[in-house]
Amino acid sequence: MKNKRTFIILGAIGLVVFVLFWVVVLTLAVKFVRGLSADKVEAPVVEMTLCDEDSSGLCVVNFGTNSLNRMVINFLLPDEEYAAFYVKAKNRDTVGVYTCEVDKSDSTAARCTGLRTPLGETIDLEVYTTDGDTLIARGTFLVAALAIPTPISQPTVGPATATEEPVVTEVPYMTEEPFPTGEPSIDGESTPPPEGESTPPPEGESTPPPESSSPP
Repeated sequence: MKNKRTFIILGAIGLVVFVLFWVVVLTLAVKFVRGLSADKVEAPVVEMTLCDEDSSGLCVVNFGTNSLNRMVINFLLPDEEYAAFYVKAKNRDTVGVYTCEVDKSDSTAARCTGLRTPLGETIDLEVYTTDGDTLIARGTFLVAALAIPTPISQPTVGPATATEEPVVTEVPYMTEEPFPTGEPSIDGESTPPPEGESTPPPEGESTPPPESSSPP
């Protein structure tokens, strides 16, 4: 009788343990399924478009290029707490990865840089979170125009060098004037007047009359 009673007690305990085991397994399974469903609801894949007045999610402002001939995609973020992301861009059979960074002066603007897409062709964009590599947005766009950056001239450091211009010194033309007739030359000898001209007398002296030749 004692062995039979012991067997019955052990069987009841085993049954209870078996039931509890499956209750725990079912509870964990339900929690896991609910967690997956919650993740899908919290991070839906958004269909991106070009930004307009009614845009509320992630949208594309425009396409441009930088000084290295790389394409730049400018995004408008829904809010300042938007998750960090990167972009996979597909054009024809080429897939490029674009690195993205938030603008320091505007925390709701971001720009992504990668391979340049030719004008007039479409580009398929997929946005992934850097933490978890989760797809959060996608969209197809026509690259109809590219904004070209305008170079900004920086002022030169140092006094009087930013607006310094070369100084042009004007040299007057040299004019040659003939020595006055009868004046001493450089070597100290007087220069005889040309033929047919007479030397003017010094001031205060009268000019002697010309000698008249009398007939013989």
